[in-house]
Amino acid sequence: MRSSTGNSRDRGTALCIAWTFNQLAYAIVYPFIPIYLKSERKIPYSTVGLIFPLMGAMVVLSPMLFGPLTDRFGRRLMMNFGQFARAALFVVMAFMTYVNAPFWTFAVVLMLNTAVGVAFQIGADAYLADITDEAERPGYYSRIRIGFNLGWALGPMIGAFFAKTPFWVFFLVTAALCGVGGVFTQLFCRYQAGFTPPARRSREGKNSGSVIPIIWERKRLLFMLLGAVMLFSLTSQLYSTLSVYSTETVGISKKSLGAIYSMNGFLVILLQLPVTLALKRLRVALKYQMYAGTLLYIAGYFSLGFCVDAWTVAGAVMVLTFGEMMARPSLYTAFSNETVPENAGRIMASLTLFRGIGYAVGPWFGAQFFQRMSSPVMLWGALTTFAVIALGFFVLSWSKPVRRPEEQ
Repeated sequence: MRSSTGNSRDRGTALCIAWTFNQLAYAIVYPFIPIYLKSERKIPYSTVGLIFPLMGAMVVLSPMLFGPLTDRFGRRLMMNFGQFARAALFVVMAFMTYVNAPFWTFAVVLMLNTAVGVAFQIGADAYLADITDEAERPGYYSRIRIGFNLGWALGPMIGAFFAKTPFWVFFLVTAALCGVGGVFTQLFCRYQAGFTPPARRSREGKNSGSVIPIIWERKRLLFMLLGAVMLFSLTSQLYSTLSVYSTETVGISKKSLGAIYSMNGFLVILLQLPVTLALKRLRVALKYQMYAGTLLYIAGYFSLGFCVDAWTVAGAVMVLTFGEMMARPSLYTAFSNETVPENAGRIMASLTLFRGIGYAVGPWFGAQFFQRMSSPVMLWGALTTFAVIALGFFVLSWSKPVRRPEEQ
């Protein structure tokens, strides 16, 4: 049996809380770092902006390191490392802020901070695959989405409260929060007694090797990855192209835009679990949840091209938010269903890698289309093509048989 059953509900809930700690620490501090560097340190924004592609590069590169390490040394070790290492790096940032360290030191530490955050995410995804069976996973991925959005909703509010304090205090508070999250993970994210963690089996030499041959051989994984990178290239527009388009082209206020983003987060918090439970009661197959979520993404993003005010933008975002609530849990569930314990870390890391690629290249495409397209309909029609292609790959993935061969 691949999952440790029994009280997996308690461990799954603990994992959701651990995700909330992880995202809360991210959301508290990162929106204010550019403000600190530009406003207090008087560093040109053209220079400050370099931190974003550098952090994006770490999201793309670090899964290739932490996927194998998760399979080799264990999920809990990677989750704990991710949170405690992030706490230590925030202490370093507090010291750098106190002494007015050069900009490049902030860039390096932020890159490392991003990388260890990915270590937590990969460890958590593989851990969830270990402790749940296929029927349980949609519900737990939905809970994780709630924890993720709760952290993102509360983080900026907490950050705004501490923003009036010296920034080195700001970083120390965030470091303490990461430390608490690490302690919580160590205490409550455990395996059931009698369950042999995959990392212990891996030390017998069973899971060495690259994940690439596995993905290439199992076309379902390959097509789902290709679909994922296209879909995330579109969803990355929510906080990049949409913000500029809504304020400059549609003409809504920044206050209205902030309210729309808050609506997106709180809809997920309030409705993610009811939507997932309703789909389960209706016995909607996982593939149809993925198809429907992608279609709602297409409808929501394409309708942005017809928006004329804040209300219509909010309506479009509401539609794509329901797409998010259906597509995200089903995609992660379908992907984790294709793993075996000996390779779950590397396979889930490949999804994290392709997600990072989508979020890295998507805003660039959005910026190019925004400058070159002659009308809003053409802009969002071109961007929505990413999801149309993703849907095609998802359909192809489900046309392939499920295969879980033992890794060579």
